[in-house]
Amino acid sequence: MGSAIAMRLTKPKIDGLPLMVFDPDSIKLAPFIERGAIAAKSALELCKSCDIIFACLPTSAVTETVLFGDAGISRDLKPGQIFVDMTSGDPAISRDQAARLAKAGVTFVDAPVSGGPRGAREGTIAIMVGGEDKLYEQILPTLKVISSNIFHAGPVGAGHALKAGNNLLNLICRMASFEVVSLLINAGVDAERAVDILQKSSGRNYATEITLPDNILSGKMHQGFSMALMEKDAGLALDMAAGFAQAMPLGEVAFAELQDAMYTHGDAADMSLVALEYETKTGARIRPK
Repeated sequence: MGSAIAMRLTKPKIDGLPLMVFDPDSIKLAPFIERGAIAAKSALELCKSCDIIFACLPTSAVTETVLFGDAGISRDLKPGQIFVDMTSGDPAISRDQAARLAKAGVTFVDAPVSGGPRGAREGTIAIMVGGEDKLYEQILPTLKVISSNIFHAGPVGAGHALKAGNNLLNLICRMASFEVVSLLINAGVDAERAVDILQKSSGRNYATEITLPDNILSGKMHQGFSMALMEKDAGLALDMAAGFAQAMPLGEVAFAELQDAMYTHGDAADMSLVALEYETKTGARIRPK
């Protein structure tokens, strides 16, 4: 996701300035350099050169290391700089990180995204921004280069809360869609026809629109999003609910189904492989024969 997002920032240039990029793996920087981006030799160089720093990392724990670890960049950030965390993170940790950066005059914004690699490439991903109104307006021109779907979720942490809730809902809809499509296949309905009709009906959702046709029925079986990342995001939402003593029966069932799939296929397995669990459990072949 980070790669696709950064690629959109290479053209056009923001305020006439080129994008500066950094990754510990220099090989990953080549496509950006080809499009006019400047490769920083280190995170320190990037911090010294940029007013707005975007990070798209796997977890809040990784963001914590990047910011406040032994080689963390927080000590190199200057008053007035903005750190935009596009990680699918923990709202509580985000608020804590924001408070610590604020002591140095640095502003933290959480801006997770949803819509998958395809949405990132096409500029249609949803960006959920957590931060003050004035700050939101300040970074909005840059965010508009990334996507046409930008939303101010509320104060710091609200973006990450929304992303966690969104991914839990995505998981629930995905599991329910696989379950119902399996039922329809066993009832004699062709898989592609079932998905096409569901997508035009009241049961439509991301799984019927994108996951099933693009990643399952195509036989590709690859979405580019691991089961471990889905477990992390959905788990964050369930942890939030536990903090409010709110029951989440549908979420708990979907989460248990995901963990069953992880037990079979491993943490790093692509989310598309969850469909195989339903094939095994129901006897319905969802993939092309």
